[in-house]
Amino acid sequence: MTTQWYEGLKTGIEEIDIHHEGLFEKIHELVDAFEQGREIAPLRKQIIFFEGFLVSHFALEEVLMRKFAYPDYSSHYNEHIQLANNFSRVINLFEDGEMTPHLASVAVNYINNWMKSYIAHLNLADRHLTDFLKNRWQEKLP
Repeated sequence: MTTQWYEGLKTGIEEIDIHHEGLFEKIHELVDAFEQGREIAPLRKQIIFFEGFLVSHFALEEVLMRKFAYPDYSSHYNEHIQLANNFSRVINLFEDGEMTPHLASVAVNYINNWMKSYIAHLNLADRHLTDFLKNRWQEKLP
């Protein structure tokens, strides 16, 4: 079972928190699909949908980083690239086109490990970003 969303993961920036919570929901749906033994075709669609959601979330953060001249943009952006690339490897598990209980278990373990790295990113890099953004927004208030 993947880590559940909890209030302690909130950053205090609603737009980012909505995305983060949505990512947790989508990853749980994907893990559930593997555990239920879904066919390859719907699983591929679900993986691709999740990847699209992940990329849109990263794009939101990257726009905010550029707009407010975030000093750690390059490092944060590189973490996004690494997380996205690492997640996209899950689809490589289905090269032969057949889902087995063992393969489903391997995929769930891979996704759970990926989630640990994503949560580490959220708790460190995203917290630095959102703290920076909150400070910048405060500076702009009259």
